[in-house]
Amino acid sequence: MLWLFSQMFLLCAASFGVGSLVTWLSVRGRPQPGPPKPRLALPAPRPPEQVVIAEQPPAPAAEAPPVRKSLPVKGNSKTMVYHTPDSPYYRRTKGDMAFGSEAEALSAGYRMWTTKGRVKA
Repeated sequence: MLWLFSQMFLLCAASFGVGSLVTWLSVRGRPQPGPPKPRLALPAPRPPEQVVIAEQPPAPAAEAPPVRKSLPVKGNSKTMVYHTPDSPYYRRTKGDMAFGSEAEALSAGYRMWTTKGRVKA
């Protein structure tokens, strides 16, 4: 047991010595760094300024932009399908066309939305 311990110790010591020698040889040929560059002095901190906030009258309320009422029927010009608010696709449809009623959409050549499970009778 002592023999095994001594063999392992010698192996580790030899590995450490070789690693140290290789490191020293690789560093030996490098040029020495020059003297450090002088650092610039920072300016002295300024004393805090006294800030006086004058009381200002409240700003006049700007007129609200006109509320644009969205039209109740959205139409998709690629598929020529229109969606009403009771359509499950109404909220996610971007709708590049808008109509005031279903009659306007039908007269423009659009057809009503259908779900995949809905069969035309």
